[in-house]
Amino acid sequence: MDSLEGSRVINLKRLQQYSKDLSQHSSSCDGPVVLDQEKRAGMASVLKGDCTSCGKAVTLETSSKVKGPKGYCRWEANLAAVWGQMATGAGHSQLEETMSVMGVPVMTKASFIATERDIGGCWRQALLSSMANAGQEERRIAIEKGNFHEDVPAITVIVDGGWLKRSHKHSYNAKSGVAIIIGKETGKLLYLGVRNKYCHACATGIPEENHDCFRNWTASSFEMETDIIVDGFLEAERVHGVRYTKFVGDGDSSIYPALISGVPGWGHAIKKLECANHACKCYRGALERLVQDNASYKGSRKLTKKMRQKLVSAARCAIKMRSKESDAKNAVVQLKKDLMNGPMHCFGIHSHCSADFCTVAQAHKASSPSTGAGSIVTGGESVAADISTDGSDEDVPEGT
Repeated sequence: MDSLEGSRVINLKRLQQYSKDLSQHSSSCDGPVVLDQEKRAGMASVLKGDCTSCGKAVTLETSSKVKGPKGYCRWEANLAAVWGQMATGAGHSQLEETMSVMGVPVMTKASFIATERDIGGCWRQALLSSMANAGQEERRIAIEKGNFHEDVPAITVIVDGGWLKRSHKHSYNAKSGVAIIIGKETGKLLYLGVRNKYCHACATGIPEENHDCFRNWTASSFEMETDIIVDGFLEAERVHGVRYTKFVGDGDSSIYPALISGVPGWGHAIKKLECANHACKCYRGALERLVQDNASYKGSRKLTKKMRQKLVSAARCAIKMRSKESDAKNAVVQLKKDLMNGPMHCFGIHSHCSADFCTVAQAHKASSPSTGAGSIVTGGESVAADISTDGSDEDVPEGT
C-alpha cells in the first residue's frame, strides 16, 4: 500500500456512492472513517480505511473497470488517458509530464503500451465494421438502381491519397503515405491503406519480435498511393461483394493504368471520372503559369488576379450547374460550350452565353426573344466593375 499524497482522478458517481454508504454507516455508528491506505493502478486507485469506532473496513475505487477485447478488465481512467494521448498524437512521456505537474500518478510505460495495443485493436475492429456496413449499403443501392457488371453490383467510388509531407509535385520522399476509397452514394469509407518506409522502434535497435513493426514499404514514395488504391479495388468483391467500375480521382496519371492492368478479370471495365475540384485547381494553376511566363498578360483589363479567380469561379459554376441535369450526354456537350465560352463571359462578351448559365443572357433573352444567336451582347458597365482597373497585378501566384 502507498501513502496518500498528491492528487487523484476520481469518478464522481463512485464518489457519490461512497458518500451514500458512509452516510448509512454514520447513522448506526458515531466513529469517524479514515482513508489511510492506497493501492495504485496507474491513474486509478483503491483507497482503503476503517472506522475508528467499530472497525468496519471501507473501500473507495476511484475508477470503474471496463472489459477489454481479450476478456480481461482495465481501469476506465487508464483507458481514457491512453485514448486521449493516442487521439492527440502524444505518448507516455507527454502524459507523465503533464500529470506530474498536477501531482497525479500515471501508469508505467509497459502498462501504457499494453493499453495502447488494446485500444488500437478496438479501433481497428470498429473501423472494419464501419467499412463493412458502408459496403453493404453501397451494394444495396447498386442493386436497387440496377447497376451491375457481369451480374456483380457495380458502384462508383471516390479515391484520394496523401503523404506525411507535401511533395510540391517534385519531391516525393515522404516516409509514410495513406490512401482511401469512399463510396459515392453514401459518402462513407470503404477502404483505408497505409504505407510506411520507416519504423522508429527498428531504427532504435528494438528487435522486430519485441514490437509491432509498421514498416511495410520499400519502393518509391510516389508509388504508395497507387499501390493502396489497387489493393482496395482487388479487395472490393471479396470484402463488399461489389466492383468499383467507376472512380472519381485527381489528375494522377499513374492510378488509372495501374488499375486496368492490376485488377484481373474486370480491370478493363474501370472508367475514370475527373474530380471537379482538381480540374478547377489545375485550371487555376495553368492560368498562374500563363501569367508568369507572359508578363504582357498582366495589367488592367487583362489576366489580373481577380480575373483569374473569376475564370475559375465560372468554370466551377458551369460544372455544378450541368452536373444536375438528367440528360448526361447533353450536359457534357453544354458543359464543353460553357467552359470554352468562359473567358468571353468573364470579359463581358455574352454573345454565346447560355441563358441557363449567364444572367446577362437571361435578361437579354427576356427583353429581346427574337434576337439571333449571332448578336453581340455585352455586360456594359458591369464589366468595369468586375475587372481591376488600377493597372496593377502584383499578387503572388497561389500554390496549386
